[in-house]
Amino acid sequence: MDWLSVEIPGTLCRSRKAIRLHSGTAINVPSDFNGPKSNMPQDVSAHTDEIFYGDITGDDRDEAALPVLCANHDSTAAGQRAMGILVFDGGAQRLSLLGTLTSRKPRLGEPPNLLRVEQMKQGGITVKDSFYLADDSNCCPSGEATETWVHRKGRLVAR
Repeated sequence: MDWLSVEIPGTLCRSRKAIRLHSGTAINVPSDFNGPKSNMPQDVSAHTDEIFYGDITGDDRDEAALPVLCANHDSTAAGQRAMGILVFDGGAQRLSLLGTLTSRKPRLGEPPNLLRVEQMKQGGITVKDSFYLADDSNCCPSGEATETWVHRKGRLVAR
């Protein structure tokens, strides 16, 4: 899979259309997010160096977890609007989304809470959730939690 130029669903970044990546990014993507203006376009970046693989469906084919960040066009950290992990089924002939993992902790800071895959194994995926506490600056979330999603009936659901 050429992750640097893959087409991903637009839902995480509130885009009505799929997003085609070029060198792992997409610039000025139409979006329903508000920023300094209504419907602020998003710059989308896939963290292709952090893709995690593991067989969560039990079909002996690895699924892929791709971290994605959405931020207001040409913004700083304060303009980041969404961070999530798109999990794709490895058994499908074409890219098939099993689920989008987002933080289950409240968002208290301007940037979104950060997720990083810790483990993928048959039946589920475990992530580290770095979340912002009330006094955290927008560079550095100090809260941490471990969260798990399980694979049920072809989808990922929070446990």
